[in-house]
Amino acid sequence: MRILLADDDRTTRLLLTRTLESWGYEVVAVADGEAAWETFRGGDFRLVLSDWEMPVLDGPALCARVRAWEGPYAYVVMLTSHQTSSHIVEGLQAGADDYLAKPFDPAVLRARLIVARRLLALQDELAEKNLELARANSDLARANSELTRIATTDPLLDVGNRRSFEDVIVHAHATARRSALAYGVIIADIDHFKRCNDEHGHPFGDRVLQGVALALKTSLGDAGQLFRYGGEELIAVVHETDREALASLAERMRLAVESAPVITPQGALLTVTVSMGTALFAPSDPISCQVVIEYADASLYQAKQNGRNRVVAWPFARSTALRTSQF
Repeated sequence: MRILLADDDRTTRLLLTRTLESWGYEVVAVADGEAAWETFRGGDFRLVLSDWEMPVLDGPALCARVRAWEGPYAYVVMLTSHQTSSHIVEGLQAGADDYLAKPFDPAVLRARLIVARRLLALQDELAEKNLELARANSDLARANSELTRIATTDPLLDVGNRRSFEDVIVHAHATARRSALAYGVIIADIDHFKRCNDEHGHPFGDRVLQGVALALKTSLGDAGQLFRYGGEELIAVVHETDREALASLAERMRLAVESAPVITPQGALLTVTVSMGTALFAPSDPISCQVVIEYADASLYQAKQNGRNRVVAWPFARSTALRTSQF
């Protein structure tokens, strides 16, 4: 172990150096506190022996700088000819770990250094355990985050699943009531998806679903969150919007799907379309989030009735019965 020795008395410095080296320590000796500080900053010292009275920078001031250092902890022993309790207290308050009277007793010095090394070893062990604990906590946090992602994400489409949608819309509904800011719901259903599966197979149908989800998610952007509602239906919760902006966003999402054709297993280009329904919740409306979903679902049903590949916003002109929502 390396020891930094700071003492302005040449005789004491030489005597301490020889004594410490005879015990197997590597010693770097300097003659004043400022030189000790510069040496300490540039080296790897865990033990510091410092005289109290030195030119330029005295022992307590050096000790205070060492304590403010952000590197590994260094054990500081103050060497002093002052035996009054006030001086001892001053040195310990400056951050010294121990003190040794001058002229020093080699046996006492050796015992003090053994104690210092034992305490440093315990501190290093504690630091390593804390580091291991931090790593374990970090790993646990990542694992929990991944479990949460898995539990709330549809594995095929990489969007939220039905469970996470229910949590989000309940929260959005409560937030809208508190903030008096409207939110909207958009439901999209892939047109003729059963025919797609029947004619080209389910693996191709999965590719179509993935492409539609990506197009909807990309065009939705930061305006809201997208979820798989069930089968080939996807649903978005759009925050802080109005009826016109909601319908306009849904139209952009519909066009994004239509403008991204896919290639069938036979090599042909297939244009995929979606029908979409929207509904807005205004905070003054005395309805639940379940009813908002039912309005959007009824609008989707109307879009299908009107010829598919279109957006219908609630309320629409022609009255229609609500399909019962499962949520």
